[in-house]
Formats: sequence, structure tokens, C-alpha cells
Amino acid sequence: MRALRWLEARYRRVLAQLGYEYPPYYMTITEAAMVLLTIGAVAPRVLAGPQGPQWAWLAAAAAVSVVHLSAGLVSARSVSITAHTAATLGVAVLFWCVPTMFDVVPLMLILGITQVASVCTPRVAATHLAVYLAVVIGAGLLGAVHQAWLIVLTVCFGAAVGQLLQNQLLLLRAERRAQAARTALDRAAIAAEVHDVVAHSLAVVLLNVTAARRALESDDDRAEAVDALLDAETQGRTAMKDIRNTIELLRTDGPGSAQPGLADIPELVASFERAGLAVTLDQRTSPTALAGTAGLAAFRVVQESLANAVKHAPGAQVAVTVEARERRGLAVQVACPVPDGARRAPGGTGLDGMRARVESAGGTLATGPVDGTWLVDARFPAARPNPPLRAEPLS
Repeated sequence: MRALRWLEARYRRVLAQLGYEYPPYYMTITEAAMVLLTIGAVAPRVLAGPQGPQWAWLAAAAAVSVVHLSAGLVSARSVSITAHTAATLGVAVLFWCVPTMFDVVPLMLILGITQVASVCTPRVAATHLAVYLAVVIGAGLLGAVHQAWLIVLTVCFGAAVGQLLQNQLLLLRAERRAQAARTALDRAAIAAEVHDVVAHSLAVVLLNVTAARRALESDDDRAEAVDALLDAETQGRTAMKDIRNTIELLRTDGPGSAQPGLADIPELVASFERAGLAVTLDQRTSPTALAGTAGLAAFRVVQESLANAVKHAPGAQVAVTVEARERRGLAVQVACPVPDGARRAPGGTGLDGMRARVESAGGTLATGPVDGTWLVDARFPAARPNPPLRAEPLS
């Protein structure tokens, strides 16, 4: 078992040097096949009884084959495809110097070119294939092998198999990258949704807690404090439910629960107003003017803007305007006074998240100070009604 783990680690290192993520057992199978083919090439020649220098050719072929197979396991240097081709062809030529009726050397050539083509670019593989074919054709012309044309065809087939293996690996690599990109997008979507829900809920809860504290400190008005704390508790429970619904919806990617839209903006503003934020709403559009992702984006823009107002401009008068404009779509504006010299705190992701959400719905977002007021201006294109169905005359 320890030997198998060592062998797997060695083959994994070789594949890493080549730059391909083939499973290590691929190399285990091919190397074992090459060992068996070497034995299959030596055995019939020994049984046939070599004469004179044929023993030297046979011993040299076996020695080169053993050295070549063990070099990749012992050497720590980079793997050389050229050395692999040279060793494979050298072993084949040495074996062909000792003719036999049952020869498996062509199978060694097929396996060798398959290994080369599976880890090389098409141009490099074509170069090595040309060398293989030249050796086979030369051996055929010299009479060392019979039916050289058949060996040429099988060697070309081996090169094609190697390229197919490489293409399959490259497709698998591209699929993994696409899956990683999809996972990153899913995580970003979940983070954006949870951020929007939590930011809004915490802002309302903090406003209610602040109102309760002030009621107890100034007038010792326990009834008002209790009302504020109850509102904070309700908002907290609602936030937990919204977070669960949001995560479940993003996890299943289905219509498990309805997402908020324009129709929910009045209740959103009212929750901030009950918590103590001075906010007004001017909504001059129908709740169904935007639907789907655009309606959700408009709701999140108002939600994030009010949460930012609570955080950066406590006590300021905030104005929310939702207005449908003829042929210009719908405009969502949130205006909040800011003191002179105020700057955006570094490190926040709320504005970037708003912009990405609005742009994904086909709209545009502009944010920044305008005449002492921090203005968030989101524009959405007008929803195109579906064309009426025409009744086709019966023929």
C-alpha cells in the first residue's frame, strides 16, 4: 500500500510538471502497459534463439526500456517529451534488429504517441507524429517490418486518441472554471440580499431602541419605551423571517416566496418613520409600474438609502420620491441633507451593491452630493406591455 501511494505521488508530480490534471492512475495504466509490452517483445525473441549480435540488440532494447520507464520515477528534473519519443523509437528500432513472427512493438509505438499527443499542443504533437511515421516508413523500406502502412495508420489513430483525451481534459477544466464563477456569483447574490435585509432591519431596530432610551431618560415614559421596544422586537422577528426566506429563495432558485417591489415601499418607509426617522414619501406611480428584478431593485434602493441615512445623517429630514415619467420610465430618488465637508466612509459596499442591482435590471444609478443634499437617483426603463394576442381566422 505504501508503494502504491509513493507511485501515485510520483505520477502526480510528473503530471503537474507537464501542466495537465489527468488522474495519476492514467500514468499507472500506461506505464504498466509499456512494461508488459516490453516483456511481450523480449519473450518471443528469446524463445526464437537470437544469433550472435542479436543478443546485444535485445539486451540494449530491454536496458533502454527499463531506464526510460524508471527515469520518470527517480529523476526530480522536469519531464522531457523529446526524450520520451527518442527512447520509445530507439527501443522499437533495437527490437526490430531482432526479427520475430509475433511482434508487439507497433503497440509500443501506438501507446507512446498517445502519451505524447495527450500532453502536447497540436503543433508539437504533429512534429512528434512525423518522426514516428518516418521511423516506421524507414523500417518498412528496409524490410525490418511487414505491412508498414498498417502500422502508420494505427500510429495516427493513437495520436488522435491522445488529442481527444487532451480536449476532454480542457473541456473539464473550462467547466470547472464556469462552475467556480457561478458559485462566486451565487455567493455575491446571497451576500447582497442578506446585506439589504440586515442593514434595513438593524437600522429600524436601533432607531426604536434609541427612542426607548430617550423616553426613559427624559420623561420616564415607560409606555412609549415599551411601544418602541415592541416595534424593535417585531422588526427583529420580521428580519429573521426575511433572511430565512431570502436564503431559501436563493438556494432553491425557485418561486418559493414573493420578493418585495414598488407596492412594499410605503410600508418600508412607514417602518422607518415609526422608528423615529423623519422621512416623507411621494409616490406617484402605480405599484405595478415595475415588476420582477426592476421592482426589487427599486425597493432595495430605497431600503439601502434609508439605512444609510440612519447611519450617516441621524435626525435629518429624508425625502423619498417614486415618480413615473412619460417615455422615460420610472425614477426613484432619495434625498438627505448632509453637512458640509462630509465624505463617504471607506470600505462600504452598499452603493456598489445598489449600482450593480440597478444596472442588472437595465437601469442607471447616480449618487453624490447636490447642493448640500446627498442624492440617490435611480432610473429604470419603462416596462413594455406584452402585445395583445391576435385571433387567427379559421380556415
